[in-house]
Amino acid sequence: MKVENCTLLKALNCNVDETIVNVAKTLKENKQRRIIIIDEKKSPVGIISTTDINNKVVAENKDCNELTAANVMNKLYLTCECNDDLGDIYEKMIEHKSFFVPVTKETKLYAVLTYGELVHNVKEAIKGN
Repeated sequence: MKVENCTLLKALNCNVDETIVNVAKTLKENKQRRIIIIDEKKSPVGIISTTDINNKVVAENKDCNELTAANVMNKLYLTCECNDDLGDIYEKMIEHKSFFVPVTKETKLYAVLTYGELVHNVKEAIKGN
C-alpha cells in the first residue's frame, strides 16, 4: 500500500522567514501543536512545536519580534513521498520515534501522514492477507 492511499491531513506550514510571533499565532488559530517550515521552493525543511517556542524563545527571554522560523526550527529528519510504501514509512517512523511525517509530492509539501492513520492502514492490510 502507498502513502497516497491513506487519509492525509492538511499540512499546517509557514515560510522560513516568518516571525515567531506569527508562527505562534498560526498555531493558536489552528489549534495545533506543530507547524512545518517550508523553503522558497515549498519543500519542507523544518518543524516548530509549541514546546520549541516555549523552550527556545520564552524560557530564554529572547525577543520574539526579532526571531524567525529559521532561528527556532528543528531540522526535519523524516519526510516521505506520496508514492512511498507504507511498510517502509512505518519502519522509519518507529526508528525516528515520530508520530507524523510530512508528505511531499515532487519535493513540495503536500500533506501530513499521522502515525494513527499509518497503523490503521497497516492493520487493514494485514487483515486483508
